Amino acid sequence: MVQDHQRLEFELRVSNSPRALATIKSFVHEILLHDAINETTSEGLRQLIMARVSDAIENAYPPGETGTIALHASHDNTALVVTIRDYGLPQDIQKLEAGLHATDASLQKQVFGLDWAKTADELHWISYGPEGKALQITKWCHEIDITAHPEAGNLEPFHSAPPLAPEQEYEIRRMQPDEAVQVSQLIYKAFGCSYSNPDVYYPERVAALNEKGKNLSFVAVAADGRLVGHYALEFNQTGPVAEGGQAVVDPAHRGRKLLDRLKTAAINEARERRLAGMYGDAVTVHTFTQKSNIDHGARLSCVNLGMSPKSENFRGIATDAQPQRVTCLLYFLWLGAPSPQTIFAPANQQEAIAKLYKNLECPVTFGEEKAPEGHGELIIELDAGAAAAFLRAELVGQDTAAAIRHAKRELIEHSHVEVIYVELPLAQPGMPLTAQNLEKEGFSFVGIAPQFSPKGDLLRMVYLTEELAREPIHVEEEIGRWLVDYALAERLRVNDKNPT
Repeated sequence: MVQDHQRLEFELRVSNSPRALATIKSFVHEILLHDAINETTSEGLRQLIMARVSDAIENAYPPGETGTIALHASHDNTALVVTIRDYGLPQDIQKLEAGLHATDASLQKQVFGLDWAKTADELHWISYGPEGKALQITKWCHEIDITAHPEAGNLEPFHSAPPLAPEQEYEIRRMQPDEAVQVSQLIYKAFGCSYSNPDVYYPERVAALNEKGKNLSFVAVAADGRLVGHYALEFNQTGPVAEGGQAVVDPAHRGRKLLDRLKTAAINEARERRLAGMYGDAVTVHTFTQKSNIDHGARLSCVNLGMSPKSENFRGIATDAQPQRVTCLLYFLWLGAPSPQTIFAPANQQEAIAKLYKNLECPVTFGEEKAPEGHGELIIELDAGAAAAFLRAELVGQDTAAAIRHAKRELIEHSHVEVIYVELPLAQPGMPLTAQNLEKEGFSFVGIAPQFSPKGDLLRMVYLTEELAREPIHVEEEIGRWLVDYALAERLRVNDKNPT
């Protein structure tokens, strides 16, 4: 056991003998002794963990072969995370993962015959290739959302055109833990239940994520002490970048550059942390957040076609009902001078990529592509609420395109996703051929994601189950209009090449 002031970690390694079950049961009992987890949830987690352990003992290794089962658990005031790993026979992880998140009522959230949604908040399979697999179970410790919170207060939607508050001085600073309720109120009043990140609706979760440093919330405080604005840095990527988001300003206090001031405070914090850059997804339902990114020096690098479901609403800004999935523009702000890079890209996309890097003021040279070799590494992240999936190839191999093809089929047929993004490392010579092969599967170029990986910049492609119209996509600047038009034309091109 490892312990610090905020975090406990446990690990147990046993053989795959049924005789180990008694020891494992005692271990599981200890890790579930958590004040924030009630008895019913604890019992559900115990059943889920033991079902995975029993399956690993029975099926992970060939009959008669001795192997290892490893359990790792960590918990703090934010979440309990339990990982059960074996080092045995590899499985089709893409299929297993897709099965966990199927939206079909008869399949949804079933594993080992258990409905895991009643117990856990997140469940994911992790592949270690020829070295086995793991099931990772996450249970958030805070389950009371703002609508049921004792301090919920007034959650009526913001009026679209309220009378402006009196002119006053505002304080811009970091959020204090006891202000998390007000942050959740702001988000709910602005977006209803449609905001893509569910964490913002749980005040204790907002506070805990800030305490851990996974999120950094900045608030605008009115003269009467109420919070009237919020903006957060979110550390969502493995690279040296942070996302700027969760932006909201009370309409009664708009027009006073509060969002700009909040964003400036966040940028200053990111610079102090020596991050390479900050990024933000600006919606195209309106152009306010695009303008804010541009005003702060951020440059367009990608158009995320259909990133959010059309159910997402923007109270007080746009009508609730969107005609199609919401497209976002990825803006990137360098926090220091970018270094020259050698990248590898498909020949048919080099002109567009060069234009984006010129816009980013980052010098690049195109290297000579090579055929990918060996086995690739693919990470799958699924957002069931948004019906979206991200597939990131950490390492491009001979089998990468085939693995993505298989994952695409499983995600669409079993998880019913509506959009799939693929991210490929621009620093790897085998990437261009993989990208070209993915075009045959209906994936098309949408841009680049700078510094999203420790290995550098990523090329991003998209697959849509329902194509988008141009008219609802509102863009502020010329390069944005060019990129949206180019990306939509690429959708038409790959569809013409691959008619259904």
